[in-house]
Amino acid sequence: MASSRESVPHVFVIPLPTQGHVSPLMHLSQALASRGFVITFINTEANQECMKNTLEDGHGLDIRFETVPGIQGTGIDLSHDEGRLIFTQGLINMEGPVEKLLKDKLVSADPPISCLISDMLFRWPEDVARRIGVPSFIFWCASASCILLECSVPQMFEKGDIPVRVPDLSIDKSITYVRGLSPLPLWGLPCELSFSDDPGFTRRYNRINHVATVSGVLVNSFEELEGSGAFQALREINPNTVAVGPVFLSSLADNASLWKEDTECLTWLNEQKPQSVLYISFGSLGTLDLEQLKEILAGLEELQRPFILAIRPKSVPGMEPEFLEAFKERVISFGLVVSWAPQLKILRHPSTGGYLSHCGWNSILESVSSAVPILCWPCVAEQNLNCKLIVEDWKIGLKFSRVRDPRKVVARDEFVEVVEQLMGAESGDSFRRNVKELSKAAQRAAVKGGSSYESLDKFVKAVEVL
Repeated sequence: MASSRESVPHVFVIPLPTQGHVSPLMHLSQALASRGFVITFINTEANQECMKNTLEDGHGLDIRFETVPGIQGTGIDLSHDEGRLIFTQGLINMEGPVEKLLKDKLVSADPPISCLISDMLFRWPEDVARRIGVPSFIFWCASASCILLECSVPQMFEKGDIPVRVPDLSIDKSITYVRGLSPLPLWGLPCELSFSDDPGFTRRYNRINHVATVSGVLVNSFEELEGSGAFQALREINPNTVAVGPVFLSSLADNASLWKEDTECLTWLNEQKPQSVLYISFGSLGTLDLEQLKEILAGLEELQRPFILAIRPKSVPGMEPEFLEAFKERVISFGLVVSWAPQLKILRHPSTGGYLSHCGWNSILESVSSAVPILCWPCVAEQNLNCKLIVEDWKIGLKFSRVRDPRKVVARDEFVEVVEQLMGAESGDSFRRNVKELSKAAQRAAVKGGSSYESLDKFVKAVEVL
């Protein structure tokens, strides 16, 4: 008969080593640990060093950390082929060290290993789990809609709808046969589906069987956001699919950042009028062309609206520090520029009225839960799809003309016009009303009795009997 210690579930968590993937898996780990689980979180050595200052308060939960060699998620430039290839190879190289760690822990782990939860963008954890004899689950930190689109790649390719060349993004054509999705315009396709020789295109083929064969799929979304149709379609691929998001609402952790945050901006926010501030951030991986940045900055000067602009170091190739310092001086009376912001705290602040976002899924969930409408500036990965959901399905934001041609520079006149439309007292009313309703739904989903809370409990019970 197993001891009480042996009956405690012990989950090993393997996040993709980037900010946007480490953070939600840490929140999920906190939520599971608060339900009595033991968690072992496997970081790369570089990321563990970055996170050490954010992990001081464990809230009395049993979350342990192990490290393996690997890339640092704060220094990756995925805007170029070279950076993407280095990143992809870095993920592949993690397999051996992680498998060795897990084999060692099979002997010594107390309590024993119950299962693995790995980021869906990895392909090898399922194979490793099979070799060591434990169940494997995947965590998808993006939308259910994105998984459905991924699984439809062969069908889209067979029909000739992909690959899509950039000039074709302006064509008024929609893909209507992806089960669980509303009609998807070509500009809403992930950018990797533009060219069949892109490594990201090939990886999408390789992930399809992965979704169907793992023990279960946890999605960082909630049913009320994407609709029961999306999750019903996803459960036809893997019956053990559960919506558990937004996971940060179920977590005790305020922060799981790889970057040092500038919290002084919160004091500045306290001095601004309610819903007056535009928050601008291009995420942890997005880059911006210098010419485009100049147009955005010129637009901000013309608007004279309060704003917080977050610009990571080296995120704008060719930008001299003096250029940004001169801008800071010119807008000191109404604007603030920081390198990395406490995003969730900014979005929850009553002075924040809009968010110009790269449309990363974590950022969308944070903005929705905080009832802040969104200006869409998709950069990489599935962010064009997210933009489509924001603008056409949920009607909580606006897009810029560059979604139909990512090579285009958005002129300051267009920038000013779109910002004013979202932030205006009357023109932005419908966006604010719609996002407020989604915010209420997100809060309900995360508490006891809510859809995501109950789905996470269902997963907990399933692991307890493994």
